[in-house]
Amino acid sequence: MALPPYYDLRTAALRLIGDGRVHRIRDVIDGIAGELDVSRADRSLLTPKMRRRKFDIDVESAVADLRRAAWLENTALGRFRITAEGRAILGKGPKRIDARFLRNNSAAFRESLGIRSGSGRERTAESPAAGGREFDGIAAVIGIPAAWGSGAGGARAAIGDKPLRLMRYVRNLLEAEKALGGLVTAAFSGTMFITAEGAARTDLLLAFGRAVWPAVVRGIREDVQVCGCVAGGRLVRTAENWVGGPAAREAAAHSDMPRWVGISAAPSANGMLAAAMPLDAHRDGGGGGAPYVRHGLPIGTTAEQGAWAVDWPGLCDREEGGREVEELVGIIDDRLDTTPDIGASVRWWNTRRFCESALAAP
Repeated sequence: MALPPYYDLRTAALRLIGDGRVHRIRDVIDGIAGELDVSRADRSLLTPKMRRRKFDIDVESAVADLRRAAWLENTALGRFRITAEGRAILGKGPKRIDARFLRNNSAAFRESLGIRSGSGRERTAESPAAGGREFDGIAAVIGIPAAWGSGAGGARAAIGDKPLRLMRYVRNLLEAEKALGGLVTAAFSGTMFITAEGAARTDLLLAFGRAVWPAVVRGIREDVQVCGCVAGGRLVRTAENWVGGPAAREAAAHSDMPRWVGISAAPSANGMLAAAMPLDAHRDGGGGGAPYVRHGLPIGTTAEQGAWAVDWPGLCDREEGGREVEELVGIIDDRLDTTPDIGASVRWWNTRRFCESALAAP
């Protein structure tokens, strides 16, 4: 039996959460599996490269769509209840909540796609001043500085084509995350620029973190350091595919500030994540836990306390088990012993501290 289509998952999720009570995402996943008679074998199917259960991700994406439509709301991380708008939709007895149904019945969902109502038809919002389309979403900049290589034959010779392969890996990870709507990626000279569209920016931030963390792990294994930053806000895209706007500028400005290996949140994203998750959100087992953790790593010449970063040690610990994390820490220790460059050593040392902090007992 194949996995259910998204419209069946959305419909079942709205019915299940429609009783007015608060539901955990894990209970929603289990409840939908029972209602739609999803076999244990189908529930065990993993996504390519991400090594997460595809059915779980599909249900999380379906719930995220209902939230974008303002038919569900969060009460805490991984906990949802129906809204008044959602009860009104449920009263119509929808048989199939597909993309067309969402667009036709939710102004919030249309706006999340950059669509506004006007002159009796839907049209894409344009920014006359910028000459392009303006939209809500997230922007991320991920860099792979070749100068951090530690081989005896020179940094660039030691790394070879690893950065290119890793960027392709990042793109594949992001494309596999269905919750990242309107995903666009571009890479040049060791840097990747990423945008995704949607008014529910916190959902996009969570989806981005869930998708991208394996790239940091793979980079550590291959001695290709991945560093970057993600921001949320307004973006502009022109017909020539030029991207600008506050979120793009912020992501670019903060991408090379953290002196470590990992992906941090810019101030705009920090605010969204802080409003959505408690201090120990990454310890919440519901729905697999949050993909971000607070940190106090050096930013430029100072330390940004209480900011958020992709919790790749915690996610790796949950997905792969403690042994792999111990192995990664050992790899980092080897880098510290063999890297002659003081700047690279500082980054590895801060990364080691981040591992210890992310995996510390709450």
